Amino acid sequence: MLGKRAIVVGGSIGGILTARVLSDHFEEVAIVERDSLTGGSEPRKGAPQGRNVHVMFGGGARVIDSLFPGFFGELVARGSVVCDFAKDLCWYHGGVWKARPESALVSYWQSRPFLEAQLLERLRRDTGVRVLDRQKVIRLTADGSRTRVTGVEIGRAEDDSMTEQLAADLIVDASGRGSAAPKWLESLGYDPPTEMTVEVDIGYASRLYTPSNKPRDWQVMALYGSPPHSKRTGYIFPIEGGRWLVSLVGFHKDYPPDTDEAFLAFARSLELPDFHEALAEAQPLTPATAFRFPANRWRRYDRLQRFPQGFLVIGDSISSFNPVYGQGMSVCALEVDALRRLLDKSKSRGRIDSQLAKTFFRRTAAVVGIPWLLATQSDFLYPETRGHRPLITNPLNWYLKRVLQLCSGDERIVKTFYEVLHFLRQPTALFQPYVLGSVLWRSMGGQRGVRDSKQRPGPGTHSAPVGV
Repeated sequence: MLGKRAIVVGGSIGGILTARVLSDHFEEVAIVERDSLTGGSEPRKGAPQGRNVHVMFGGGARVIDSLFPGFFGELVARGSVVCDFAKDLCWYHGGVWKARPESALVSYWQSRPFLEAQLLERLRRDTGVRVLDRQKVIRLTADGSRTRVTGVEIGRAEDDSMTEQLAADLIVDASGRGSAAPKWLESLGYDPPTEMTVEVDIGYASRLYTPSNKPRDWQVMALYGSPPHSKRTGYIFPIEGGRWLVSLVGFHKDYPPDTDEAFLAFARSLELPDFHEALAEAQPLTPATAFRFPANRWRRYDRLQRFPQGFLVIGDSISSFNPVYGQGMSVCALEVDALRRLLDKSKSRGRIDSQLAKTFFRRTAAVVGIPWLLATQSDFLYPETRGHRPLITNPLNWYLKRVLQLCSGDERIVKTFYEVLHFLRQPTALFQPYVLGSVLWRSMGGQRGVRDSKQRPGPGTHSAPVGV
């Protein structure tokens, strides 16, 4: 064991996965969470985004299944919907419908509260992790030199007049976008991390539906607006209980409304009618609820020169992405996997590496870097997006736009795109000779691999012949 006790701040998906990793290396692990973790179906107060659509990509799912073997089989048995991510998904993106070939990309669809509840149940079943809910961390405690964090001071979430201190050998902040870690570091005499932001001013409106009994050849629909003229997007995700979770999204304060008629009118205003036609045949189960996301944010802990031992930050506490691209949960899972590998290495030495934080933040920066680039470059397709625009922005977007066009009819390219999206291949796969050559052919007017952009394809779509 690497120590007597470890503490995780935050009981979200990232916190649960982190606690599972720590349970292999510390005699006692505790999660401190402000909300009540009852495992209910309602989103936690601290995770208002829980009412919106969420997706776990393949790379993140692999991490979860390695930590909790057989988890996704249990998830499906309890109501999660399993899909072929390519064949069962109708996705209009970049002005075209993607082809729908059969693939090996198995995906699982459920509400976020359902996923959190199942993970928490499995954590409690498999480990002795303690859950201290309705508690908040007030500050970090440190040794006399302030070079090592030695624990936390906690109090009740509603009233911190009564507090107690918990000693720990390692504290991991997984509290999310609202993390107080920068302030905690300042209180100990450390510089807070610099922040990179790209402002998108996104609004969501989400509600549950009962789908009609009309036959469909798809299970998931995503209809993205085409920048810069269209700022509106819609999602239909199947979730437990035979329901649909429907989210409407608007960029740059073009927020979707939350009243019944206006919600449908917003859906009707999307770039193509397919989305509204599907909703018109479904029955709403709940009112729409709103959520706002102002900006992508990346706290650059990897650039700090000084950082105390015994403390780490993970997940959304480091970076939070535009949720339209669905990368957050998977990025967090990959960071947890990086932590696991480092702790396994420390275990062979019998002690926590004194450079754990430095090495960990360097590895998380490698995990975050590519999804950050892809998300923010897509956001920069809107001229209203505010933030630092790298010089590569325009040429990269020129190239990726043509890759997306080829996803309409080239089976090989659409599968490569999905494998990159799922963190199963490096983004360099989008620049391999076949893809690069196809992009150049397309840029010279070639039509191979491109289908009618407005005609929604059926499942099992094969590559389009030349000239189609």
